[in-house]
Amino acid sequence: MTDARPARVFRVTGSVVLFVLCALIAAALLVDAAVRSGVVLAVLLAPWILLVLWAVYVVGIASDVRADRRGVRVQNLLRRTWIPWSRVKRIAMRWQLELTLDDGAVVRCFGSPGRSRPRRIGPERTREDGNETAEDGISRMQRLRLDAESQPDAVVVRTWDWASIIGLAVLVAWAAVAVVATR
Repeated sequence: MTDARPARVFRVTGSVVLFVLCALIAAALLVDAAVRSGVVLAVLLAPWILLVLWAVYVVGIASDVRADRRGVRVQNLLRRTWIPWSRVKRIAMRWQLELTLDDGAVVRCFGSPGRSRPRRIGPERTREDGNETAEDGISRMQRLRLDAESQPDAVVVRTWDWASIIGLAVLVAWAAVAVVATR
């Protein structure tokens, strides 16, 4: 049975807002440098500003947890781990989301959902009047795990976020060229 719905993405709250704010500040700094010092000097300054923006992206946007009926993909900074639900024995929340695997290994999720506070109920409302999306991320993941397809022979796959690593390499090379050009 295939799951037609896309994977549910759990991110750190406010990470997109922080990234957009940092991108706007970076753009303003680069435009200001181009106006005051010229385009050539702005191009030499750009890799340093973009390295900071890259770090905000990796920490806030790229680090997330994606879950569907087949399993969960955890990205912690540049490292990705795909875990089939059949290998997950426990989902817990300590300082961050922790997935305990059947072999005893614990995968900690840097960019992960947290438990939400209970909603206030108005004077004329009951708890049943609240909408379904008010649940926290942990219970949604538990529900996905219970609805999961059985895959007893599935393996945990660990990979790297190659797009982010290549982006970092380009920015570091650009910064090195900027240093050599100004010396």
